[in-house]
Amino acid sequence: MAGYVGTRCMVCSEKFTSEDDVVICPECGTPYHRACYAKNGRCVNDVLHQRGGTWKPSYDVGSGGAENENVVCSYCGYTNPPLTLFCQRCGMPASGIHNGSDNAEQRYNGVNINDDPRAYNKNANGGIFLDPFFVNFSDPLCGFSPDEDFDGVKLSELGDFVGTNTHYYIPLFKQFKELGRKFSLNFCAMLFPELYFSYRKMPLAALTAWVLKMLSNVPRFIYMFAGTSEYGILSRLASGFDVRSSAFQMLLLLGTVIYYAVTLTFGLFGNKLYYDNSIRRIRKIKDIADGVELRPLIAKKGGTSAVLLTLFICLASLPYIAVFMMMYIR
Repeated sequence: MAGYVGTRCMVCSEKFTSEDDVVICPECGTPYHRACYAKNGRCVNDVLHQRGGTWKPSYDVGSGGAENENVVCSYCGYTNPPLTLFCQRCGMPASGIHNGSDNAEQRYNGVNINDDPRAYNKNANGGIFLDPFFVNFSDPLCGFSPDEDFDGVKLSELGDFVGTNTHYYIPLFKQFKELGRKFSLNFCAMLFPELYFSYRKMPLAALTAWVLKMLSNVPRFIYMFAGTSEYGILSRLASGFDVRSSAFQMLLLLGTVIYYAVTLTFGLFGNKLYYDNSIRRIRKIKDIADGVELRPLIAKKGGTSAVLLTLFICLASLPYIAVFMMMYIR
């Protein structure tokens, strides 16, 4: 018990005293008040379990036990006030936070990842392991070398072009380059490809996705309009089709298959399309840039566009607005 007095319970944040009834997690060694452990029914120190680490005494998370020093989160790099138990930005517990003078020891499978040569900037105060890379989320470029070449484009230039959410895209781009991956799941590109591509300044891809989705839905619209007279002129036009025929049923099935094939394809290959588009556009910018500071120009041409997103939201709404209006044309 003497080794826990003065440290804090991760559930209630109260310091242990010599009179407390303390229980220990058999896997990571994290101590709890017996009542706190019973309340949760398990060890809540998920970070140590994921990293295969063991609990170490932390007396108010200061260097040498000091209570007046700020603590830096080793996962997101946020500087927290003294006596922090959980990072105020990302919520990681105190066992995953180190004082700035602590050399940010971070272990994965028992090995300090800061000793690995692949941890480009040693991932100080922000690194986690994402196989096969060590990624530093406190750095916009995720801790990778800014001069690393991506098919004639520097990583720093890719970061400037992406602009927002580099922590998501940069590790993906590394996988595309070094592992030869061609796809990764992007739910936004799968559910709303026209909106995703327009937001990322890819209007041609957005228009292609919208046209394919609309064309694949034509048989379904015809089937819907033919079954009622509520849609006015659209119902009269649709009544000219024999929607119960085997040929039309096959067309209806084909349209459904095409629709889901389109959404799944864009969902799986949307990130790769964005990567290829980024490389191609940055190369073009570098070719035509003459006497202009390059990085601000790349950032301006890249990033996101609320205007294009709004335009395609309106475009996607047009068919439904037209159907609504046609209901009143007899």
